Amino acid sequence: MGKYILHNQDLLRKEEFSLKMDNRSFLYADGFFETIKVINFKCFNFTHHFKRIENSCNLFKFNFNISESVLKTLLDKLAKENNVIGGRIRVVFFRDSGGKYLPLDNSSSFVAEIESGENYFSFNKNGLEIGLYKQIKKGINPLSNCKSTSATISVFASIYAKENNWDDCFIVNSDNNIIQSSNSNLFVVLDNQLYTPPTKDACVDGTMRNFIIQNFDVQERSITEKELLDVDELFLTNAIQGVRWVGKFMQKKYQSHNIARLVFDKLNSETYLQS
Repeated sequence: MGKYILHNQDLLRKEEFSLKMDNRSFLYADGFFETIKVINFKCFNFTHHFKRIENSCNLFKFNFNISESVLKTLLDKLAKENNVIGGRIRVVFFRDSGGKYLPLDNSSSFVAEIESGENYFSFNKNGLEIGLYKQIKKGINPLSNCKSTSATISVFASIYAKENNWDDCFIVNSDNNIIQSSNSNLFVVLDNQLYTPPTKDACVDGTMRNFIIQNFDVQERSITEKELLDVDELFLTNAIQGVRWVGKFMQKKYQSHNIARLVFDKLNSETYLQS
């Protein structure tokens, strides 16, 4: 982790900052977070991230008055002050302390921290092995599309994947449709056509998902477990790891990852344009 964190618009040493016990994100999960890839000291794909931040603030009824350019400048500065050329920034937005379930007001704050990592996206050599987590189903509601600080299903799915020696698990919604993995959006390929679950099915409104929809012909539709066994190709996407192809889902093996590679190559070319 870096030596400095960002609290609202103030750059502080980590030891100078602490959260109060009555922090509403801690007490009531009254907040959301955003994880952003850093490449060459800059936030990548930031326009998509900022749009999701604005949407989440509106959903939570947070007062948030920082522009896209100001927030990006602050986060880029956080990377430079910590000398992190490549890695990830995690920003947590929360309603300011006060009140019980009913807050005193809708003022909000944010805290950003950074850690070093790859200064690029890499394409996995070996296909991921993915399982299925169905013990707890994700509800279909507006909160399902944002990255709320209540991420219990993703935590449990990650634990379940580790217990079964899988790389990740798919999550289902209350209609039993497969919507995402514990930390990534899902894309499938059938007869060279790309499909992804729609946000109305309760998947996270991913920034990398939106990048791909913007740059490729993608159809949004519900996807069942049975359909995953018939498609030609699967891949996962998220803001930090980019594009990762799936080699096996349960007992089904996939022989192709050609479209995933094309998507990755487009993403890779975009990193040069933005850096």
